[in-house]
Amino acid sequence: MGKLTPFGVELRKLRVEKDLRLFDLANHLGVSTAMVSAIETGRKPIPDGFVTRVAQSLQLEIPEIRSLRSAAEQTRKEVRVEHLRPQEREMVAAFARNLSDLPPDMLAKIRKALQKASDEEVLKSSEEEIPFRRKRLGMMVPPTSAAKIEQASALVRQFFCPDGMEYVDIIRILERLHLFNDRYSFEVLDRTEMFTDEGRVVPSSLTLYLRADVYEKACQGDARSRFTACHELGHLWLHHEVTFARARLDSDPIYCDAEWQADVFAGSFMMPRELVAGRTDVAELAKRFGMSNQAVTVLLSKYRKG
Repeated sequence: MGKLTPFGVELRKLRVEKDLRLFDLANHLGVSTAMVSAIETGRKPIPDGFVTRVAQSLQLEIPEIRSLRSAAEQTRKEVRVEHLRPQEREMVAAFARNLSDLPPDMLAKIRKALQKASDEEVLKSSEEEIPFRRKRLGMMVPPTSAAKIEQASALVRQFFCPDGMEYVDIIRILERLHLFNDRYSFEVLDRTEMFTDEGRVVPSSLTLYLRADVYEKACQGDARSRFTACHELGHLWLHHEVTFARARLDSDPIYCDAEWQADVFAGSFMMPRELVAGRTDVAELAKRFGMSNQAVTVLLSKYRKG
């Protein structure tokens, strides 16, 4: 019998308290009994997102989640950073190099902030940003007109969609990005890796990431999640060559905002103006194109203005 890791001890303690066998926990998580056993004894590493899955499946309380996460950190021998942006990887490396030099009070504050973020990550969804009505300003990127963005979305649409197709299967498109450009790649990451980001594009690796829950909802036809996926495709297509960008200020033009540009791409990609053909019934268009009523209303207004 393998020796239990700190994570294994904590996980087994939870199982005993909740009167769960290995078999029961495995069924909750949708994995094999052998896998759970191997994780407890350290024969297999803790998979990405495993702590979150356990916390959600067993409906753990905050103290239980904290104990389980702490045990996981004690057990893990490495932290994956390849999915992070270059600046974030640099920050992680700098933090690790200088950790022993940081004063105890600063470390305590950092730990408290990380713990709070971790709790919120499991128990709450991120604040929903509304397409075309986003509260936060995006990054400042080279100016691009709506007309040019529509042309770009039409090019991608032409490659993946037959002429006249209304409802685009964005997930199938993302999973076939390599057919459009073999340098592009697409991955689905858990909340433990994405935190509050619903989607992310890393220009250095030409990789588009979606958070698992967003990916699954998009597969099921959820309008907002579909828009998010198209929005990230817009970032990949429009901004993959942007190596440095500053945050946009209120005084900067909207057409230099990366988020605005990605929204315009997503909107025209999902519902091109030439396929609207003078129709004005918002509910009908939303159903046909798989969009929210709000996004359709905004797009119709934009199309009327030319």
